Amino acid sequence: MAQLPVDPTLADYGEIFRQAFKASPKAYEDKLRSGLTRLQIENPPVLDMFLGSPVAGALRQVAPEKVSDTMIGQLVSSVLPEQYKQKVGDIGLGGLSADEKALYSLLRENDPELRRNSVELGQVPVRGGVGGFKEAQIPAGNVGARAAQIGGVVAADLASDGMRNIWWFLNAPQAVAQVAMFQGMNQARQKQVKEQGLSQVLHQKEAVLKRRNVRMAAAAPAWIAASMGVGNFMRQPGYKETLPSEADPTRTENVAGELANRYFLGRSGSLLPYEEFRQERPDVSRAEYNAYKNYLFSGSSPIKATADGIQGPEVTFMGKSIPLATGILPMAAAVVGARRGIKRGMAKVQEGQGYQKERIAAERYENIQRDEKASEASKERAFRAYRLRSEKNEDEVLKSVLANTSAATAGAALSGYVLESLRRALKGRAPQEDEE
Repeated sequence: MAQLPVDPTLADYGEIFRQAFKASPKAYEDKLRSGLTRLQIENPPVLDMFLGSPVAGALRQVAPEKVSDTMIGQLVSSVLPEQYKQKVGDIGLGGLSADEKALYSLLRENDPELRRNSVELGQVPVRGGVGGFKEAQIPAGNVGARAAQIGGVVAADLASDGMRNIWWFLNAPQAVAQVAMFQGMNQARQKQVKEQGLSQVLHQKEAVLKRRNVRMAAAAPAWIAASMGVGNFMRQPGYKETLPSEADPTRTENVAGELANRYFLGRSGSLLPYEEFRQERPDVSRAEYNAYKNYLFSGSSPIKATADGIQGPEVTFMGKSIPLATGILPMAAAVVGARRGIKRGMAKVQEGQGYQKERIAAERYENIQRDEKASEASKERAFRAYRLRSEKNEDEVLKSVLANTSAATAGAALSGYVLESLRRALKGRAPQEDEE
């Protein structure tokens, strides 16, 4: 095995830094996909998001795989009822499993190009080997080599805006809801493949909603619920328009700009002054109004919560107030509905042996593509048969996801609005005299 020089030179450290700086977490995923050319692979959305960040990609190599791999997780699981222990312990934390780490090392060992384009913490380039590129394990106590590798990863992340892109992407509640939706569907798909014994006809990472626009359509109820929860669809009682009229802040003279502000920029109006606010929200006293404004503008935490929001309990995320009853519960219901929809849709497809038929059609098309004597017409017929079967399966799952998600989201939203209306009605009219 190659050895790192006992006394590495600055040139050695420079090469370690350069290799880490030029590497990308996507190189490994591209390697995996290259052996599955027929399949449309669907990674967990959180993983896809992390693949754009060199720092996040490196952290996956040292992070625990699931909750049960941590001491805190084991402690929490030990006090839970038996039926919940495994479910909590199996919650993923993003780290690679032992098998995934072994495969990662094996593929890099046998592929010089992958070694050059990816980073394995603790393994650094040395002179020699194919194309002048070999790797050696960093000896214990060699802080300089580790610092050079980590420095290269961090520099690559800064240069590519990796972690900052993740941070900015998650600034919007709608984006968080969409990621949660995709993650829930992905997990449900993997579970269904395992429980229904479909691994012979569906790869563990093979998408069942293959086209991006179809997946986006399936996730629509989640971002709609999030948008309604933060007031992006319409002005809420007690709030201004985003482009208020000078004569009446509850109205706008720029309808197109108002729609653009809410839909494209995700803005919602600010609170009206109390004298105007109470005209639409007579259930809120001046003291409650002042306490709520103090909550909104105090502290610097990106996430905070209160049980005394003017719309009941709420979470404030990146400056966006999301009520529990009319925002968070519908968003959670959308994820639950999506998981249920994926399972039911895949089960319905499998009732007619749909995935077996798709696999057979795909293999027939691949075989005829390789046949030099096959005519273009026969290739076209084989492709059409595969495409029609694939789209039929996809449509069946999409219908199931939309039906279950829409029903769950609408039910939760309606229940939330009823509960909020009852809360305001039970409070009654607040005292209207000035309160200090």
